[in-house]
Amino acid sequence: MCAPSNTAVDQLTEKVHRTGLKVVRLCAKSREAIDSPVAFLSLHRQVKALEGYGELEKLQTLKEDQGELSSADEKRYRTLRKQAERELLQNADVICCTCVGAGDPRLAKLRFRTILIDESTQQLSLSVWYLLFWALSR
Repeated sequence: MCAPSNTAVDQLTEKVHRTGLKVVRLCAKSREAIDSPVAFLSLHRQVKALEGYGELEKLQTLKEDQGELSSADEKRYRTLRKQAERELLQNADVICCTCVGAGDPRLAKLRFRTILIDESTQQLSLSVWYLLFWALSR
């Protein structure tokens, strides 16, 4: 599910979440530090809260405490984080993002039966065409 702005995506995410569906809010890495009413549904927060990834939790804590990891630990951390992100995205009923965010590499190998573009007639046609071209090229 896509919308033209982060505010619109957050509102959609909140409404979809209330239905009981498993929803993931995918945002740009640059927005991860910005708080929102649906921050707990964002991919990066769900990865942090994911249980069953003990090694990932340990490496996250170490990175937060020390600020950085050794190169071997950083490589392992990135691998585990990507696995956790992939699992969350594959198991989501709905993924919400901006139209530009739909081009995120983390979505590259996923297949979608339906793409909903909220307010599509109010957007710049370029963003809608970009999204449609991206979806059809898969």
